[in-house]
Amino acid sequence: MVVQAADPIRLTHDGRMKFTPVFVDGRESLTYVDFENPKVFRLRTMNWETKETKVIHEAAPAPEFDPAYSADGNYFSFLRATGGLQVSLVIRNRKSNEEVLIPPEPGFSGYRTPAIAPDSSHMLFSFANNFGQDIFRVEMNGQGRTALTGAKGINIWPSYSPDGKKVLFTSTRDGNYELYEMKPDGSDIKRLTDSPYQDIRGQYSPDGKQIAFVSHRDGNAEIYIANADGTELRRVTRHEERDDYPTWHPDGKHLVCVAERDGSHDLYLLPLSD
Repeated sequence: MVVQAADPIRLTHDGRMKFTPVFVDGRESLTYVDFENPKVFRLRTMNWETKETKVIHEAAPAPEFDPAYSADGNYFSFLRATGGLQVSLVIRNRKSNEEVLIPPEPGFSGYRTPAIAPDSSHMLFSFANNFGQDIFRVEMNGQGRTALTGAKGINIWPSYSPDGKKVLFTSTRDGNYELYEMKPDGSDIKRLTDSPYQDIRGQYSPDGKQIAFVSHRDGNAEIYIANADGTELRRVTRHEERDDYPTWHPDGKHLVCVAERDGSHDLYLLPLSD
């Protein structure tokens, strides 16, 4: 069943590659990664009312990507390339503007997909560890780093439920990319999807009752929603080109995604049926 209620609304028109859109301060703005050229990723923000965009860090010394914000608006985190094969994690207090920089470890290493707890008490990120990729928990001052998922396979794309009691993530622990949930301390891991193809990049809805994610189960990257426990799967998009990186609009009635159309990649707003 397709649950798209109306035609998608195109939000950007430059056609460049884009990644990881996320709403900031309710529906005030939308931050995303803009692939300006083959060597530069930039964080860009869109004023939701006017749809005007601007680069967040004009003087950024290196490519920046994977933005994350706390629900209470206190913290902003993102990744910054510090070498050809290394990535650092930046944690910024939006009120004091103080930053914590967690540098990469020696050699080929880097952080991925940060997610901040709704109450700003701690955050999660993915990091290659012991021939796997684990999800780690860390305090907002960069201290207290703790592995949660056991480095069994690749574990990535953590997403907190709105109440902070559950974390949705993607893992290959059972041989294929599937969606799982766990408690924020890494306990009580449960598998939510079961498909021979990839189910990735899950996000909880604003009320925590649904999840949106990307799946290749019908041949290419399409967006699906389901109940938070993985039941009642419903397809949102149906196009021969790629639909990816879904994020929920704060009203819970729309999604924003990156869609490929005629070889161009732009942000689109997807209305959902009831």
